[in-house]
Amino acid sequence: MGIQPEVVSDLTPEERQLLTEIRRRKAELILEIQQLKDEIAEVAEKMERMEIDDEGKIPTREKVLSIGKKKFNMDPKKGIEYLIDHNQLENTFQDVAQFLYKEEGLNKTAIGDYLGERNDFNMEVLDSFVSLHDFTDLILVQALRQFLWSFRLPGEAQKIDRMMEKFAQRYCQLNPEVFSNTDTCYVLSFAVIMLNTSLHNPSVKDKPSVEQFINMNRGINNGGDLPRELLVSLYNSIKQEPFKIPEDDGNDLMHTFFNPDREGWLWKQGGRYKSWKRRWFILNDNCLYYFEYTTDKEPRGIIPLENVQVHEVQDRSKTNCFELYSTGCEVIKACKTDFEGKVVEGKHTVYRMSASTVEEMKEWIKCIRQSISHNPFYDMLAARKKKAQHLK
Repeated sequence: MGIQPEVVSDLTPEERQLLTEIRRRKAELILEIQQLKDEIAEVAEKMERMEIDDEGKIPTREKVLSIGKKKFNMDPKKGIEYLIDHNQLENTFQDVAQFLYKEEGLNKTAIGDYLGERNDFNMEVLDSFVSLHDFTDLILVQALRQFLWSFRLPGEAQKIDRMMEKFAQRYCQLNPEVFSNTDTCYVLSFAVIMLNTSLHNPSVKDKPSVEQFINMNRGINNGGDLPRELLVSLYNSIKQEPFKIPEDDGNDLMHTFFNPDREGWLWKQGGRYKSWKRRWFILNDNCLYYFEYTTDKEPRGIIPLENVQVHEVQDRSKTNCFELYSTGCEVIKACKTDFEGKVVEGKHTVYRMSASTVEEMKEWIKCIRQSISHNPFYDMLAARKKKAQHLK
């Protein structure tokens, strides 16, 4: 988004200097992005050249396997196809599942993405992959630790639903005396995962007590309660040792900001103090990010566009205002960094912004509305919990 000449003429010398610096830095970023693209193309070219060595000989099995794993980490589907085409994998879901379960050097996020795909072959691979886990005589937390370390859960609710349903089925199959049905195991598994987040995420200030954990799981065992000692042991296990979640490779934020849905300067109203501050906003991946400067590598705040709405509002001190507001009574789920650099949970029920023109305001509202989503995960979990409470 460029700045009109008449706007530039109204800027102070300091603002013009800042504008010049922004343009210079933007040009540098464009150059850096192009360099990264060139490097990626070079790596891809080298990978293709590796398929046949300098003398034109057929590559060794180790070399083909190395190429296949690199391809898998960049594009799981293409990596599997390459390994099958080069006779390193049989075209069976059992063999692919064994590869994903045992092979070293595979990106855990790529594994999760492949297992979560909704087509017949991938779903058969998921079945076989889960069956390779032995949860016999393990308490639920131990089984979850093993399962969640073998891949990284994808972000889509429907993919998570399928994968956790398979986990619950496998756990109940190997431990038939623990739960009366798989829905109970499913709901409790998610409760444990959310407990892990609540207890160990520094942005969550109000840590749940063991009694709160017990209360949130009442009635999920065919309408009855699970044994108190079971829930207490699960709580204590997570409190003493958080889950080890596989780290993603690479900087996801950098990829997020390469091609935003919209970006530009807006004035943002503070929460506790109603002062206005100019922030650089980026809209992408159903999130609204804001920065103090365009050159900042990390955002000052992140506002997930889930269970929120946006509308135009009138404000005495600013023109062209719009605001995000919660569709319920709860605080909008957002986070920001404070002056000490610590990540803290946002306390806003509304976020109010001001654009420089009416046209910009309307365009921001339009783009944000297109990005707003109602998180299906919570509805999905609520439906499963209701089912677990009423099964007879």
